[in-house]
Amino acid sequence: MASTYDVEDPEKVQGRDEVRLGERNLGALRLQGAIDALIDTTGRVLLLGCGAGRYARALVRYLPGRIVVGGDLSRQALAEAVAAGGGPHYLAMDAQHLPFPDESFDAVLFLDVLEHVPEPDQLLAECARVLTPGGVLHYFLPLEDEPGTLYRLFRRDWPVPIHRWKRDHVGHIQRFSRGDVLRRTWAAGLPVEDTSYSFHVVGQVHDILDYWHRERMTGGRGLVPLMVVRTITRVAFIATWRLAYLEDRFYRGSRFASGIHVTAIKPD
Repeated sequence: MASTYDVEDPEKVQGRDEVRLGERNLGALRLQGAIDALIDTTGRVLLLGCGAGRYARALVRYLPGRIVVGGDLSRQALAEAVAAGGGPHYLAMDAQHLPFPDESFDAVLFLDVLEHVPEPDQLLAECARVLTPGGVLHYFLPLEDEPGTLYRLFRRDWPVPIHRWKRDHVGHIQRFSRGDVLRRTWAAGLPVEDTSYSFHVVGQVHDILDYWHRERMTGGRGLVPLMVVRTITRVAFIATWRLAYLEDRFYRGSRFASGIHVTAIKPD
């Protein structure tokens, strides 16, 4: 089923806030993984799906000397990124058809992007094409078809229609397992050098509650009264957000994980 997600809807724009190393949240953990993967690179860094620019600004802050280029389909998001400043360059682009010559970047990064695109293999092939030999690809991806996760348990969207909620509210149109995405990365000509995992059980519970709240707050129907939904999610979020951070901070294994962090190197 097609997504009703509109990339130009201002309410859907991601990345307006700032993310900093050392903060106790999941965004900071993802940033740390990206910095660790790219720390030995130099030159030009391409960030796909940059949104309003929070990770692009963070890359400029924590990887001085690099030229950071952020790309996104949404011109609304890019306008906000440009207005926020911070040093990156921005360009509207389709990540499946990058407007750059071969071997033009020393590193490519994307976080929460592959699940949004119609042709994920084409995106990975484009990453390989624009990377210089020895260049680094790093990405984070939700594993919403991974056995042992709540997303796989609810794969038929019953009794919790989490996949429909994600399709409608944030444009998730692909579901991946760990083996699937690693095979795709290797097939693109990018040997995988390192993997780690996140978004374990508490993170998944938090995510499902979040999208239940979004669905009901935007007019979705349900048996639970709206005031009760607000109360449940408000109270639950106090615990789940903090516990999800601690869960991922101290356990990076694959068991029950629904998120994967991958670093691959283009061969010389």
